[in-house]
Amino acid sequence: MDRRAPGMLVVALACALWPAASAGAASKSFVQARSATFSPPSGPMRVAFKRPNTAGNLLVVFVVWDGGGTASVSDIAGNAYHPATDGATTVGVGPTQCQVFWAGNARAGANTVTASFSTGQGNVAVYVHEYAGVSRLAPFDAAIGTSGDSLELDSGPVAIHASGQLLFAGIAADGALKRFGPGFHARGHGRNSLTADSFSGDTDEPDSAHVVALQNGDAWGVQLVAFSYSGIGPKGGPAYPVQVGPGSPARYLVDQNQKPFLIQGDSPQSLFVNLTEKEAASFFANRAKAGFNVLWINLLCGTYTGGRADGSTSDGILPFANGEFFGVPNEDYFARVDRMIRMAASRGITILLDPAETGFFLITTSLLLDLGPGNAHDWGTYVGQRYRGFDNIIWMSGNDFQDYGDSNQDAVVQAVAQGIREQDPGHLQTVELNFNTSGSLDDPTWAPLIDLNASYTYFPTYAQVLTDYNRGNAIPTFLVESNYDFEFEAGTTNPPVSAPRILRRQAYWALTSGATGQMYGNGFIWPFLAGWPKHLNTPGSQQMGFVSRLFAPRRWFDLVPDQGHALVTSGFGTFESTCADVHSDCVGGNDYVTAARTPDGALAIAYLPALNAITVDLTQMSGPVNASWYDPSRGSLAKIKGSPFANTNDAQPFQPPGNNKGGDTDWVLLLEVAP
Repeated sequence: MDRRAPGMLVVALACALWPAASAGAASKSFVQARSATFSPPSGPMRVAFKRPNTAGNLLVVFVVWDGGGTASVSDIAGNAYHPATDGATTVGVGPTQCQVFWAGNARAGANTVTASFSTGQGNVAVYVHEYAGVSRLAPFDAAIGTSGDSLELDSGPVAIHASGQLLFAGIAADGALKRFGPGFHARGHGRNSLTADSFSGDTDEPDSAHVVALQNGDAWGVQLVAFSYSGIGPKGGPAYPVQVGPGSPARYLVDQNQKPFLIQGDSPQSLFVNLTEKEAASFFANRAKAGFNVLWINLLCGTYTGGRADGSTSDGILPFANGEFFGVPNEDYFARVDRMIRMAASRGITILLDPAETGFFLITTSLLLDLGPGNAHDWGTYVGQRYRGFDNIIWMSGNDFQDYGDSNQDAVVQAVAQGIREQDPGHLQTVELNFNTSGSLDDPTWAPLIDLNASYTYFPTYAQVLTDYNRGNAIPTFLVESNYDFEFEAGTTNPPVSAPRILRRQAYWALTSGATGQMYGNGFIWPFLAGWPKHLNTPGSQQMGFVSRLFAPRRWFDLVPDQGHALVTSGFGTFESTCADVHSDCVGGNDYVTAARTPDGALAIAYLPALNAITVDLTQMSGPVNASWYDPSRGSLAKIKGSPFANTNDAQPFQPPGNNKGGDTDWVLLLEVAP
């Protein structure tokens, strides 16, 4: 401890005492630090952050004190602080002790930290720090406390569970600390104590997750803590992780700020194995610009979803040592996945992550079945532990899980999900079952494991979504998969061609039937076929952005499907739940109008796939109504002549204005009560 500076407040400087190899990496997460020494302390030991804390950030406090007893930390914001290790680390045989405390998912605002002690103290030093980009869900990964009596101190390795963790070191000695490193960046320091941070390498490189230093005294103590680095998202992006929203039953998802989260997804299922990191970064940027906020990617990818039989990447990296699936994980593979998931977070994208998709591991091969429930559970434990600190994840089991009714197959798939849930209870989970149409809760044994229902259908999407919406044990529902761009089943040609009208119907039908979002797919993109970049910005892809343009600014999350035709009373066409032949044009040829209205009658939206006139009961609305036609092929809105309409007419006709700008027959009728 520095006994020469009684009562002096020292603002921590970011000055390295040893060349910092990862100073840039540390700087991307570091926000601010401050410290104070009290010698001897008089009254409460308080240190104020210089600037207000940002909501969701990580707060780390390092306390060094002379004397016995224990220390605790609190602040005026009401954040809950946890000790990083089971007890304080003693510096040699003397009275000095040190302890790191942390508080995750911090509250916003000006803040002052107080260190308290169970007994009277001599000298005290308190260092406070704020970091961004650390997991809100599971910020703490691992810690180690070490002491010794040598001139050179070494924390020893801390057992991290994922690559690229934020490392925080608190060091105290009875002599002057001369230097530390390598790769650490100083944040606060006195003559006899300091704090520093860095980022770890891979999990199988223990030397990357320890700290060393030199001092000229007889004893030292160090605590080294690894925090899960999730990644810094774009300004104004969602506050991860997403979670189930309010209501019973809950109908939609929200982020950590309780902002409704509308899933607008794409399905690049083989991205981890078919793209380089540079290509992945470019792809994420493109999809974010196009309005997509969720991407379905398989953690392991075989031939069923566009990968290779050994699960390797395009440059030959195997997911497991010696090519044995579910054997010893190859850190090079999973560290690359870690980096790609963080890239997605930087663009505000959630990864719908399938830990062992059943198309390859059950349909093409029996690898998952051969693994057995016990080993399958171990695999779930590994990935759950590794990815619990990556906030931008939703877990999805299954994928064309045709034989979920086979108890042996269901058992191994659920064992993976259960292993994940035990290690990672904070992330949402779902499961995709079988084509041609299904919902996650068709298998009731999955109900305890999932928080989100995945509707899957190649038929008119409203039918399956409404089936899932109307369940007695309903949970939020999204459209996980339907006919894909360039390979749609309904109305197939040879070779298949892009059909934006099919894609639009599927999306708008789903969102006006109670879904919390929907996924788009592209036949060139999910397996990354040769020439895929030329098929990335298709009309169908661009028009998915128009879906968000209509719904996102409005109270889509309060819409209730008009299943009894109280709003659209005539002209609503024919409801079809299935088709005799999935290859027929039962999607493109279906004329059923789906509509939804908010309970207060302030907003209603109807999707009209055909040019048929409809009749609307405007008494369902709470006031005079501005009516507009939304062209889903261009994302343009045009007010209907006569607006605002009185909400006294119970049979107001609306005739679509001819083909839209894309040359098709579909329109969206938007009804909003005039302000």
